[in-house]
Amino acid sequence: MKKKKEAPIFWIVTFLIVGLIGYADAVYLTAAHYTSGGPVCAVGLGCDIVAASEYSTIGPIPVALLGTLFYALMLFWGVLWLDIRKNQLFRWLPLVTIPAFLFSMWLLYAMAFLIEAFCEYCILSGGTTTMLMLISLVLRKKHSD
Repeated sequence: MKKKKEAPIFWIVTFLIVGLIGYADAVYLTAAHYTSGGPVCAVGLGCDIVAASEYSTIGPIPVALLGTLFYALMLFWGVLWLDIRKNQLFRWLPLVTIPAFLFSMWLLYAMAFLIEAFCEYCILSGGTTTMLMLISLVLRKKHSD
């Protein structure tokens, strides 16, 4: 009889911590979009330029709001695994994290080469999305049934 592999709790906890950081970042950017017109930069002066650019929205929807929804889904996914302990969840996770990663890379490209300004909150979001994607690939490869 084949023994069922269980995902190490380390990867799930790490996934949830990274997701929570990304969620807090995206919520701040979304709130800044709707209230003050842009985030306050801690380093440099590019946040307001990036937030005011044409790349900060898709139609009427702020990109930060899409990030908030993505991170909320990732948190839900991680908590769902903690609840039901079904490793099949990991099989489908990269189908969400890989497109999110590619979109983040596009946004980083837009900051560097199209807007020519940087927002540390956006860079943090790109980093957290990258980490979630990498963790999802590890979980899929090593721990999906």
